[in-house]
Amino acid sequence: MQHVQGQAGWPASGDPPQPAGPGASPPPAAPRPAAPSVPQSASQGAPLLAEQKTFRLPGAPVAWWAWVIFAAACLIDVAATGRNHTAGEIAATLVFVTGVVYACALRPRVIADSTGITVMNPLRDHRIPWGSVAGVDLKESVRVHCVKEPESKRGKVIHSWALYAQRRSMLRAELRAQGDRRRLPRSAVETSSDSQISKQPAAQIMAKQLDELAKEARERGAAPGPRLVSWAWQPVAAILAPGILLLVVILALR
Repeated sequence: MQHVQGQAGWPASGDPPQPAGPGASPPPAAPRPAAPSVPQSASQGAPLLAEQKTFRLPGAPVAWWAWVIFAAACLIDVAATGRNHTAGEIAATLVFVTGVVYACALRPRVIADSTGITVMNPLRDHRIPWGSVAGVDLKESVRVHCVKEPESKRGKVIHSWALYAQRRSMLRAELRAQGDRRRLPRSAVETSSDSQISKQPAAQIMAKQLDELAKEARERGAAPGPRLVSWAWQPVAAILAPGILLLVVILALR
């Protein structure tokens, strides 16, 4: 028996392949190569701060609560023993001073979030987007430098009431750091950076953290925006209402 050699791509019978019928499924298509994945940095697209961060010196809340305890004890004593005009003046004065301490000690702070910085001073709030922050430094208080606006000759500088450092302590920290650099060899200067940071005033450390956040936001391409200034009506009322009450007590009961 003689074998018949088929043509290339045809079956051995030599007949050409017949087209598929109307009910037959088409042959599967060849798989396409997957598109190469583009590596992205882990920080790209991530928020600058996952949650807002508050900056203020730890002594301010302590001073507030110490005054609250003292004022409450005085008011209890006045209510228990005093029934005259002097007792009324003392009570009104304590309430008035409590409002002042609240506005000047408890309320001031600096809040940083994913979109900008909010500087909360005793009576006014300043909101600066990250793109409008040119830098943050420390003199006697932490200063937020804003970029120059079109209608102004120079950038606005916002002073924080909450973050401050005495000039004497700043000079002491600088002299201590200079002395450490002179005594230590070059190889040991880097290893002593952590100890030098711990010796810096707390306000200086916070100013550096805020400045680093501002630089990171600018590197991410944060867009500048308008600086918003608003009155803080709650501390205004906390001072104004007791002040009026004290004035009424002094003038009406005499």
